[in-house]
Amino acid sequence: MEILQLMEKIIDIGKPSRVLQEEINILEVSSLWIELTYRYDVIEETQILLNHVKDVDLKLVMELGLKRLNKQINILENWMKDYAIPTPDRHRAAVNTVVKAEDVSDKYVFLRIFSGIQAFLNIHIEAFRQAPSPKIRKLFKDFLLEEVDIYDKIYEYGKLKNWISEPPVYRI
Repeated sequence: MEILQLMEKIIDIGKPSRVLQEEINILEVSSLWIELTYRYDVIEETQILLNHVKDVDLKLVMELGLKRLNKQINILENWMKDYAIPTPDRHRAAVNTVVKAEDVSDKYVFLRIFSGIQAFLNIHIEAFRQAPSPKIRKLFKDFLLEEVDIYDKIYEYGKLKNWISEPPVYRI
């Protein structure tokens, strides 16, 4: 797949958006749009939740997540620009809330983030599955592999903090 993706990239140099649009199908356009839209949503929710976090480690994890999301947003926005695909509206740059901080626990914030990562895995898999273009499939594969790595790390972090409920051990 690497060779096909590289060949496509070389061939596409200098092509106008109108020509590039003939190389992409509606499922790929939809996947790019969905991936970008979800990242906008996740950034907004993360910023809201970050206002309530007390745990220093969790704040660091969330800030690293925001950096990763912004990097991926830039990648996706460039793809959308190259193919002249309209982008969804971006959310507010900064989010402040009026919810009492004591009403939101660090465990709640962690579990919201953890469930979001789990949902993103399925989004990446579906986008990868529906992409016939090697270069777009590679983009979604890279996102998926990065998300799997993050899921593994955040799962262990949640266990360390005792925020993930472990199923009981089955013994006879």
